[in-house]
Amino acid sequence: MFEISEEERNEDNVEGEIMHYYAGIDVGGTKIYAVVMNEEGQILGRAKVKTGAKTDFDIILEKILACYQNACQDSGVNEADIPAIGLAVPSSIDRVQRVIKHAPNLGWINLKFSETLTTAFKKPFFVDNDVNMGVFGEYHLGAGKGYKSVYGMFVGTGIGGGYVFDGQIVRGVNYTGGEIGHTIIKMGGLRCKCGNRGCLETIAAKVGMIRYMKKQIDRRGKVSSIGKFAPDWRQSVGSSALRKAFQKRDEVVVKALKRSAHAIGIAAANVISTAGVEAIVIGGGVVEELSSFFMPAIKKSMHKHAFAEGANDVALLQSKLGDDAVALGAAWFVRLPEKQDMLFR
Repeated sequence: MFEISEEERNEDNVEGEIMHYYAGIDVGGTKIYAVVMNEEGQILGRAKVKTGAKTDFDIILEKILACYQNACQDSGVNEADIPAIGLAVPSSIDRVQRVIKHAPNLGWINLKFSETLTTAFKKPFFVDNDVNMGVFGEYHLGAGKGYKSVYGMFVGTGIGGGYVFDGQIVRGVNYTGGEIGHTIIKMGGLRCKCGNRGCLETIAAKVGMIRYMKKQIDRRGKVSSIGKFAPDWRQSVGSSALRKAFQKRDEVVVKALKRSAHAIGIAAANVISTAGVEAIVIGGGVVEELSSFFMPAIKKSMHKHAFAEGANDVALLQSKLGDDAVALGAAWFVRLPEKQDMLFR
């Protein structure tokens, strides 16, 4: 592994103090993404590997470790100078039992991680939900910096949510706090993968957009260009393909995106009415690709549906950290002195 010299690593240190570095790893259904940052939250190195079709925990762990090592190499930081690692996974986490409760995209259910990760990392670490870590990153280092209460929504295949109040992640009694994608906004609506009907995801996430486009094309005979940009759109559709079809003023895609923005605005209004947040951060690939459309449309719907003009002084913000949000949030979490007693050892 390439290592920068001790002099180079510590050139900005005061009175020769040793600089520490921190790693964050974002484990997703399609990719594993790692960053190494310094104490100021500046990213020094990144690495990415494909998750792959085989998602047994032992196989994924090997890829996690390889991705982490690659990020260290990219940063030029000696792994020994990283005192702690933050790991984010697409699941709620039972911290007391040290269990990954349910990561459907990886096929993990009630997975005990403590002993395996302690042996693998050989240093203190933390594991949390990926969106919690993304919102935590935005709260401290991104769009939500300076606000006391921040709710984040990340739009992708599904919709993840997280809530940070006064620096603390609100996880809930059963660790399901913030799951905005599974709040019901249409009674008797379409069946969600979670088993309920009318969840926000069934309208506003990519899965909901695909359902709507199928209905318009297959049942109502509408014509769409989406197949030109995403041949396999019926199974999965990329954000860039949606943007290209939108720019062509594809009627079906435009309507699907309008429905999504409208529903997200309703969800944002509900968050304002129930939690009284100061700021709402919206992120995810679809929003990044079409921010000039999405953000004003969400804001309009949010103000329309908020009770008693409750949205007037609430900041609606686009994510600043992009793909780095989750991994950077995980790294920042393990860096904070007040979080040290929460780390697994």
